[in-house]
Amino acid sequence: MNIKILILTLVLSLTLPLLAKTADIAQSYALEAQADYVGALDVVRELSTTDVAEPFYQVRIAWLEYLLGRYERSISSYRKAISLRDNLDARVGIINCHLALGDYRPALNAADSLLVEQRQNTQLLAKAAYAAYMLKEYSQAADYYKRIIQLYPWDMEIRGYLVNNLYLAKRVDEAKAEYRLLKKYYPLSGIVAQYKSVLE
Repeated sequence: MNIKILILTLVLSLTLPLLAKTADIAQSYALEAQADYVGALDVVRELSTTDVAEPFYQVRIAWLEYLLGRYERSISSYRKAISLRDNLDARVGIINCHLALGDYRPALNAADSLLVEQRQNTQLLAKAAYAAYMLKEYSQAADYYKRIIQLYPWDMEIRGYLVNNLYLAKRVDEAKAEYRLLKKYYPLSGIVAQYKSVLE
């Protein structure tokens, strides 16, 4: 009888932890939706230990670290994901971290590097434009925004950014032309009000 109890106890002690371990990716998403980023991160870290060669878990860890404001850790996880499998998600994630840290030159360089092959990627163009703007390289920022406008001519928010950067770059004639279009299509833009006295 004692041997049966001992065996049963041993079996339960080995199987209960396995039964209790129900972590799955859905839990991580659910916790993220509740803004429990630490909990979501713990779940993914646990999953990553069972599949260390899976780049997705590293990208997800990096994303949650980003949401927690741990940008350096996030960059490290994104780089680990890239070492497992090169992917645009992780490379854009690194750019986001650099922007959040105020490291605009590395962000701009990374975006430029990706834009060689991703010429029409508006997400990258917008990030490059923002980094250039923050570096006060307004003419370069305007050129990125112009490339977005060529793809999406009715994006009035981007057109407003274009007007602003053209003016700051002292490309006034171009700024006036873009301002007229912005005023024609979206007169409620804050840029229209801001530049009315100088561009009309």
